[in-house]
Amino acid sequence: MRRLLLLTTVCLMTWGVVAFFVVERHVKASEPLPTLMVLPSLTPTQTSTQTATATRTPTPSATWTATATPTQTATPTATTTPTLSTRVLEVHAVMPGVFVSPMATRLPAGTILLPAPPLPFEPLPDATDQPPPYTGWISYESDHPDIRYNTPWERRQQAGASRGQYHRSDEPDSAVSMVFEGEGLRIRYVAARNMGIFNVIVDGTVIDTVDAYSLELVFPGSQVYSLSAGPHVLTLRSAGDRNRDSQGSTVALDAVQVYRADLNTIIGTPPLIPQLTDEPRDVARIELISAPQIVLPITTPMPPAQMIVSVVIAYDENGNRAVDPAEGVSGIPVRVVEAGTNRVIAQAFTDVSGYAQIQLVADTPVRVVVPYFGKVWSVPNGRRGGNVRFTHLLAPGNQPGLIP
Repeated sequence: MRRLLLLTTVCLMTWGVVAFFVVERHVKASEPLPTLMVLPSLTPTQTSTQTATATRTPTPSATWTATATPTQTATPTATTTPTLSTRVLEVHAVMPGVFVSPMATRLPAGTILLPAPPLPFEPLPDATDQPPPYTGWISYESDHPDIRYNTPWERRQQAGASRGQYHRSDEPDSAVSMVFEGEGLRIRYVAARNMGIFNVIVDGTVIDTVDAYSLELVFPGSQVYSLSAGPHVLTLRSAGDRNRDSQGSTVALDAVQVYRADLNTIIGTPPLIPQLTDEPRDVARIELISAPQIVLPITTPMPPAQMIVSVVIAYDENGNRAVDPAEGVSGIPVRVVEAGTNRVIAQAFTDVSGYAQIQLVADTPVRVVVPYFGKVWSVPNGRRGGNVRFTHLLAPGNQPGLIP
């Protein structure tokens, strides 16, 4: 009987183990069973219970970031000074008694060297009609704002005078002055029976004394005075004397003519630099080192420019130095010519109001010419490419009976 119970118990346990493995394999192969089958057992068995298992949660970890680290930079010190890469001239010692002979300076290509200012060719451009700076000869009329009179000078109109008018004074202490810049100077004055003697003073020094006596009324010019480059002060003052045949000591100014050289022109002797003799004496040591290459200026041709030239010609009947209605002169030819060759580029005629306008394109310096009255205006390079206007007033005494 015991053996039978023992055998039954063993069989039941064996079948329980087999059922357990079968169920476990079924759970792994498919979804969990909705119910749990319990097999009868003679002995109590412990039932497994399902417990919650903690899942692994990702936690942020520290990431590496680049951090800028200041680096030490080299700073210039006070002892660092810029130096020339090439030494030009180094003189260690020169003892007294060394003879140095002069040598002419080499001039750049294209430089014009003149011993004195050239003679003016009238009519000259009028400073009243053109803005500065001026090059070449320019005429300052006696009524120009730069000409100052210390006492009131009387204004006279005369056909032979420059621009048809001049200024005169009978006062012995009267004077006229002007500040200008240039290398040449010429005074146009009035000579007549009642004119006296006056001094031409430049920078406080009397450079000439002019006797203005003449049997007839004329408007001559003084000699051309050569001056150094730079600003100067001109003063015309009565010398307190007169010609023994003169009837008075009047001083009259017609115009002041000034010459100023351009950048390529040198007036007078060029500057000198010292040159060592072949056998210098008492020289300790002189070391000459080549200088940097000198770049010479190159002439650049002017580009073509379109301009409009306007000219007004009128009679100043009321003497107000302005163009009024019904004062224009019609039918006067106006030409634009090349400055170097005098080739006519364009031409027009004044209308009933004395007005003429010319439109042209030019790549060289040009001049505006009124042949009938001998009037010439130079068009400055700075005014090329725009509108240029000139006015020519005729004194009322010049009005003829017939006008061409």
